[in-house]
Amino acid sequence: MLPRIVGHANAMDLLLSARKVLAPEAQAMGLVNKVFAPQALAEATYAYVRDLVDNVSPRSMAVIKRQQYDAPFQTLAENTRQANAEMARSFESEDFREGVAHFMEKRAPQFTGR
Repeated sequence: MLPRIVGHANAMDLLLSARKVLAPEAQAMGLVNKVFAPQALAEATYAYVRDLVDNVSPRSMAVIKRQQYDAPFQTLAENTRQANAEMARSFESEDFREGVAHFMEKRAPQFTGR
């Protein structure tokens, strides 16, 4: 999986050398998304998680995670079929209706995960 994340050259370098990588380099190669000072990490992490909990459908997160984990093992056709089926199911979900309602009513969402 590492070559898919950081590219072949970076993966070979990391695996063959077993060297330590500092945070800025890890971010530059795509191994991590963000870098924080140690004293800011917990606050930033909690803020990110709070935003997900408050504003993202648990159902949508589960579907997205499943699709992302499945994708490397699927053909493009299989992935497209799965994505289309999930989209159709999403349109029928309670969370989709709540997503539209909260946007139109300009209020915080109250997702159920269904």
